[in-house]
Amino acid sequence: MKEAKKYKIALVDDESLFLQGLTMLVNNNEHLEVILTAENGSDLLTKLSESEDIPDLLLCDLEMPVMNGVEVTKALVSTYPQIKIVILSSHYEPSLILKMLEIGASAFMPKNEKPDEFYLTITNVIEKGFHYNNYIVQLIREKMLFGTKKKASNTVKLTAREEEILRLICDQKTNKDIGEEIFISPRTVEGHRNKLLEKTASKNSAGLIIYAVENGYYSVNILNKWEKQLG
Repeated sequence: MKEAKKYKIALVDDESLFLQGLTMLVNNNEHLEVILTAENGSDLLTKLSESEDIPDLLLCDLEMPVMNGVEVTKALVSTYPQIKIVILSSHYEPSLILKMLEIGASAFMPKNEKPDEFYLTITNVIEKGFHYNNYIVQLIREKMLFGTKKKASNTVKLTAREEEILRLICDQKTNKDIGEEIFISPRTVEGHRNKLLEKTASKNSAGLIIYAVENGYYSVNILNKWEKQLG
């Protein structure tokens, strides 16, 4: 029997006991494997530069000495854009969550999250590019309704195919799902996704969704749909 694919996970946290517990929790899932741990952002970047194996996802503490989660996220978006980032924090401040999503994080999770939601977040971020719980959905809705909207530049022109794929990304579909729906390969979908990121100056799929709603490609009512799905 073919062995199930394991997603490669990196962890960074300055609290040794929490890091050890997190490692055990991740490795307890048959689809996940911790391949790298670090005690702060600087340590993480050093180990990444020396490693031949790049993780699929990073679970990153927000408050750390030497180099914190904000600085880590900015550095990885620039140097390792293929690594998806989930921020872990005991501080669930609305402005901070939105800031982290805007600069490149794909999800924001409290440190006391339940294991089922913890695993779901990791899986969704790897497969779909983002994961939002009800609280974050509400924050995004408030930002869309009451915040300052960033209108698209007149020079940003999406093709009909790009608009179609953008809407399907907003429907939380994976590259495989999108490919099957519009009869193209997942690799081609990924190419269109990367072009969308470039054209819209978005950091990741989470940024694409915010862009789509802010610029009229998708209704803010998508957030109502997500909340019903989340229960």
